[in-house]
Parts: sequence; C-alpha cells; structure tokens
Amino acid sequence: MYSLSLISALTALVLSTSLAHPLSARAPANSTTGRPNPTYTKEQLNQLKMAVSTVDRLSVLQSFGSVDDYFKFDFSTAANPNPVAGVGQGGQGDLAYVQNFPALMDLGVAMSMGFIKPCGMNTPHTHNRASEFLVIVKGGNVKASFVQESGLSTPITTTLSLYQGAILPVGSIHYEFNDNCEPAVFVASFSNEDPGLSRTAQNFFVEDPSIVDADLGIPHFLDGVNIANFQTKIPKAFALGAQECLKRCGITYNTTAH
Repeated sequence: MYSLSLISALTALVLSTSLAHPLSARAPANSTTGRPNPTYTKEQLNQLKMAVSTVDRLSVLQSFGSVDDYFKFDFSTAANPNPVAGVGQGGQGDLAYVQNFPALMDLGVAMSMGFIKPCGMNTPHTHNRASEFLVIVKGGNVKASFVQESGLSTPITTTLSLYQGAILPVGSIHYEFNDNCEPAVFVASFSNEDPGLSRTAQNFFVEDPSIVDADLGIPHFLDGVNIANFQTKIPKAFALGAQECLKRCGITYNTTAH
C-alpha cells in the first residue's frame, strides 16, 4: 500500500511538472539529437534578474524544468539553427551567453564554438565587454589576428595548430581564418557572460553613406556607388576568404549566398 501511494505521488509530481514546464519532457539539451536549445521568455529572465541571491536564482532556474534543459548547453550546429554568433558560407558560430543560457548569470563567463569550413573565416569583429581565449580542437593552419587600438595598430597574427590557443583582448578587432582544405573547430571562452559582438565591416557600412564615403577619403571608385546597397552585399558573419585558399581547395565563392 505504501509503495503504491509513493508511486502515485511521484507520478502526479512528474505530470504536474511536465504540464507546467513542457521543455522538461523533451530530450536532454546536450543529447545532440538536433533539438534546439531552450529559449527563455522575458518574464523568465526578469525572474532570474530579480533573485536576491545565487541560491534564489538557481532555485528559480530549477523551477523552469529539467536540469538537462536549463543547466546544459548543446553546442552542436543542429541544436543552434539561429546561432547568435552567425552563420554563412564559411561556417557557423554557436555562443552560450546569459540570454540563451541564463545559468551563466553573474558568473562572468561565456563560451562559444566555431565550426569553420575549408577556407572559411570568422569575419573581423570585436567583443565589447570581454577578452577571448580561443583554442583549436579540430583541424589546423588557422590564422588568428587582432588589432588592438590607436598606438598599437600593427596586426598581431599567429597560426594555430591543433590544441593551440591565442588570446584576443577585449575591444580588439580580430578574426579567425581556416587557411586549410579541411574543416576546423575552435572553442572560445569569454571573460563576461554578455561579451557582445560587433561585426566591423557590417556595422561600419550601415552608417550614413556620406559619412562612410568621407571616412574612406571620398575614394573615386565609390563615386555613384549606392553605399546602402553595397552594405547588403557584405557577408553577415562567417564568410569564405582568401582567394588563394579558395583556388587551392577548388571552392567556388557564391556571391549571392550572404
């Protein structure tokens, strides 16, 4: 009788939890089955922000459902159909940060994985609030380069082999380029749970065309060019780069796939 009562109580608890938190009934977030990582409502995020202590915040997070949904993050490309760090002809970047993985709230860290195709490039960008430590976990011959600031504007460039890493300081303009005919994968840690991401070319050419023209020295080759239209041709994120690599690897650049 006691066992039956206990089983009934546990069954009721599981059913009530599943109804209140539908995500908890699904496969674990890190199962790499292709199920997207959970998303969070503004109300849920506000609940977490309003928590007075870490214990309160983690208790709120637990109340959302299964540990496999809310305390694990799946970095596989299939689990991130709309990756925060972008996707393009050259690959994809999957970022776990405070908005899509709020277990990181107030911990001061974030992490990403980049899946770079042959001759792919994570286009020049900055992280507004974090330094980055990047390590190659698949492939090799990956160029990593950054320009820090005025007064130190000479690019600092290194070539990374398997299991080698490089530091990319906060605010620096940097990129990663897979100068190889095989795919490469990197893992990158950040010193802020909300590192920020600003694509350099994309965010420059979105400015007033007359300002863009003037900042470039009013070059003659831009005479009559529709800057707004030109801006739409710039790849949004991971692009194919270096014509020499494309030729060496027999890859055709698709000018319409941005």
